[in-house]
Order: sequence, then structure tokens, then C-alpha cells
Amino acid sequence: MKTIAWHVAPAEAPAALRPCGKCGADAAFSSTGAFRVNAQKKRLDVWLIYRCATCGAVWNCSVVSRGRPGSIDGEELDRFLGNDARLALRCSLDAGLLKRNGARRGPVSFTVEGPVPDDGEDCRVEIDGGSLAGVRLAEVLRKKLGVSRSELEHLAEAGRVSAVDGTDVLAAKLRPHQAVIVRPQRD
Repeated sequence: MKTIAWHVAPAEAPAALRPCGKCGADAAFSSTGAFRVNAQKKRLDVWLIYRCATCGAVWNCSVVSRGRPGSIDGEELDRFLGNDARLALRCSLDAGLLKRNGARRGPVSFTVEGPVPDDGEDCRVEIDGGSLAGVRLAEVLRKKLGVSRSELEHLAEAGRVSAVDGTDVLAAKLRPHQAVIVRPQRD
């Protein structure tokens, strides 16, 4: 059996969905990719700055609240102060961080890098989900295999696409490391 690897990566920062004080309704807030760092009496606060896509209102998403300067290593503090794009993306993908701030993560657009299994032989696909835990495994499979939802359902029912650990590929959430088997159609 041939083994191939896929890497699932975010295409951009997802919106944070939360009530907007200016609009008066739930709104999508886009990450600016910029951090605000404030120090007061030996305590640090770090926020990721978002803007309402509708009205432009600013929302500060708390990343570190009242932290001691020693609790954040120097390299990470430098990344906050330098508005590190990768750190901002990681924070915007963190569903737990958004939930603690009264928001939820919007839909995530992503890319799947790696070869498409050929039709000749069974293939084990090792999927590196990275920071996209929570995205549906079926979305990843549909995107990479180029099939519709109903076509993926038929492939799963026929046993041509299945998870190595036996989980339902149509209902499972993507994990950091996951494996599926893709089998060619046998005539």
C-alpha cells in the first residue's frame, strides 16, 4: 500500500463572530494581524486587534491578561511587539481563545498540500491537520479529492474512503494527525 502525506494549512485568518457594540448585532470581525501590548505595575496585557467588517469598530481580543513579565518568554514578547503574522494567525485560529473572549471562530478557508491518490492502488493518506483542529474531515477530503458531498458519502458507504482508526469520515473533526485509506474502484 502506497503512503502519501497531506498538510492542511489555513489560507487566511478566519473571522471572529461576536456582537458588535456599534452595529448592534452579531458581526464578523476581521483580524488586523496587529497586537496591542500594555504594561502596568509589573503586569502585562496583550490583545489581538480586530475590526468589524460592517462598520469598522475595533475589538481587542485578550490574548494575555494581567500576566507577569516572566510568564511570557522574551522571544514570544518580541513576536507580540513586532506584530508577528504567524503568531496573529495562530491566535485567530484558537477557538478556545475566542470563546474566552465571547466570540466564536467563523468558517476557515484552507488549502490541502500533497499529491492526490491515483486510481491504481490502495493509498494510506497521512493528514497533518496542524492548527485546524475542528474543521470537518469530510471538508478536507472533498476539497482534495474534488468530489461533492454526495459523492463522498457514496465513496464512504462503498468502503473506498475510510479512517484508519474506524471513525466516521463524514462526521469526524480533523485532528492534528490523522490517517485515512483511499481505495480505487474495483471493476
